[in-house]
Amino acid sequence: MGERFEKSVRDGMPSAGEARNQYCLNCEAALTDSYCSHCGQKDIPKRQTLGELFTNFISSFWSYESKFFKTAQYLLLKPGFLATEYNDGRRERYYHPARMYVFISFVYFLIFYSFPNAGEQEKVIRSTDNIAYKGYGTTITIDSLQATSLAQYDSIQNTLPLEERDGWLDRFFQEQTIKLSQKYGNDPQGFAQDFSDSFTANFPKIFFILLPIFALTLKLLYLRKDFYYSEHLVFSIYYYNFFFLAGSFYMLFKLSTWLNWLAVAVFLWIGVYLLLGMKKMYKQKWGATVLKYATFLLLFSVSIGIGLMLNLAITLIFI
Repeated sequence: MGERFEKSVRDGMPSAGEARNQYCLNCEAALTDSYCSHCGQKDIPKRQTLGELFTNFISSFWSYESKFFKTAQYLLLKPGFLATEYNDGRRERYYHPARMYVFISFVYFLIFYSFPNAGEQEKVIRSTDNIAYKGYGTTITIDSLQATSLAQYDSIQNTLPLEERDGWLDRFFQEQTIKLSQKYGNDPQGFAQDFSDSFTANFPKIFFILLPIFALTLKLLYLRKDFYYSEHLVFSIYYYNFFFLAGSFYMLFKLSTWLNWLAVAVFLWIGVYLLLGMKKMYKQKWGATVLKYATFLLLFSVSIGIGLMLNLAITLIFI
């Protein structure tokens, strides 16, 4: 009896003594099996007793949870395996990569924004005529000894020879600096907090924008291989999912001193995971894979740098 109940929970099917419906209760298509061939709904009674309701609820939960954790296990321990399975058409047995991306990235950034020391600490330096913010690898200085208004800045520029005037990029930063000086001149802490909040709030967007570039870089590196761009994109999504999942564990392990060794292990695994994933996915020799891995890191690092500069510019404009 217990075994039959466990099987019915696991499979989500009517027990042997239950009469099956002739037509799907959802789309009214003719039923030929325990699942509708048209919409996929299970063949369950129209009116359910409390026991049947509980059994079907548990079976749905069990199916969802088991698929997710099985996918997460493969994601963490078998680089490139899930992308290969997906591109070969074996998809239903695993949790969908796009849904996993939404969930795991949410968890990652929740931890990143919530826990202390998850991001780089900001520093505010205040002197008599200068306010400077340093953090996240960038420095912004508001110097009140230079032009204190846009009109004054334009006036100074107009007195200079054309070849000595600021270019469009320097002019942009100078004008934004003046605006920030006028807004935060007496409140450096407020500037640091607003800048930090705005800059880090854009991280999920920057990650998402870089995703198709990640796949495009792989497409260029493996241009002679018979892969669609969409297949490179699947590999990229799975790697992002791994990075968010492993990164979440890394930040959690860093919270405890006695778990630091696990944090180091996760950090090292993140470093080699992409190399192993590329070897599994594209099936080239180690020499070619290592070369393309190094080239990919160089090219994508440039993309990350451009993304951070774009984030900086957006932050300065809308802060």
